[in-house]
Amino acid sequence: MTWEYIAGFFDGEGSLTHNGKGFRITIPQTNEEVLDSIRNFTKAGFVMHITKRKAHWKESWTYYIAAQKDVYDFLMQIKKFVIVKKANVLAVLPELKYNIEQQRLRQDKSLQRRAQAVALREKDLSYWRIGLEMGGLDRGYIRRIILRRY
Repeated sequence: MTWEYIAGFFDGEGSLTHNGKGFRITIPQTNEEVLDSIRNFTKAGFVMHITKRKAHWKESWTYYIAAQKDVYDFLMQIKKFVIVKKANVLAVLPELKYNIEQQRLRQDKSLQRRAQAVALREKDLSYWRIGLEMGGLDRGYIRRIILRRY
């Protein structure tokens, strides 16, 4: 398995879509082994069995990548080899990079907020009081972030 092969396969069979929240890569195929090989090579995404809609259709599977970092990494690897979808891939990469950075910033903020809430809870403050100390956050939200396991 090579990135050149995967790029050609993606060019011919795959699709890159945006669902309002992020980008997705899908490659449908009636040969599950090929998709499993791609999945094992890329170490990203998963292979799903697709239910036949008509009795005479062949069994089919779809290789699917949804995690934005994995989509970005996949596209970065194939961008120099794709031909048909090259313009789409190159157009999407800057937006994906921006989205991944924003996602990382939100996660960092969430972890900082959790650390602050846990520290205040260790001082025996109530969830309500912690919410006030942290700028008027809801006590239910405070309880959830303190009890969340990462």
